[in-house]
Amino acid sequence: MNQKLTSRQAQAIKTRNKIYKIAIDLMEKKGFDNITIEDISKKAGVSVGAFYHYFDSKNDILIEVFDRFDDYFKNEVRDKLTNENISEQIILFFDYYAKYCKFNGTDTTKQLYNTKNKLFIVKDRYMINLLSEIIREGQEKNQLIKDMSAEEICNDMLIAARGIVFDWCLHEGEYDIEDATINYFKRLIKVFQMKS
Repeated sequence: MNQKLTSRQAQAIKTRNKIYKIAIDLMEKKGFDNITIEDISKKAGVSVGAFYHYFDSKNDILIEVFDRFDDYFKNEVRDKLTNENISEQIILFFDYYAKYCKFNGTDTTKQLYNTKNKLFIVKDRYMINLLSEIIREGQEKNQLIKDMSAEEICNDMLIAARGIVFDWCLHEGEYDIEDATINYFKRLIKVFQMKS
């Protein structure tokens, strides 16, 4: 990983990122179902064959969104979750969750939030493991309840977060998803806090 990239490798990464960004932009403007691989390729200035060199299908663009979501939590969010108060860490975690959805925009997010997308229930994702780890730490510090497993609490919280995002999409992004998420999780976290 510490090796310097060759110019060819660097160009390949640049081309893949360009195709991805163009696809996301087109999804935002026209909707996922209204664009084709030809549309993406033409706008990106690459051949359809080049598209297929980097992505197996248009759906792979959506998978890439999830991969980047996990990378975002690994590389940008994790080190910011340092508060001794686990409840505050969890609220901040979901603030970053909302920021990422806001960054992707409502049209792209709508493409992800549907019943056909089973990536939401894949258990071994970095973001989910990170949240479970935070919850376990909260249980060990007697800040969070112990009559549910960390995985059960994590699942309940993710269901709530997906509900907020779904509602935000239904309302076409008319309200600030970050404020809504923070306010909701300030109320929800009380359910999971240890009573003194």
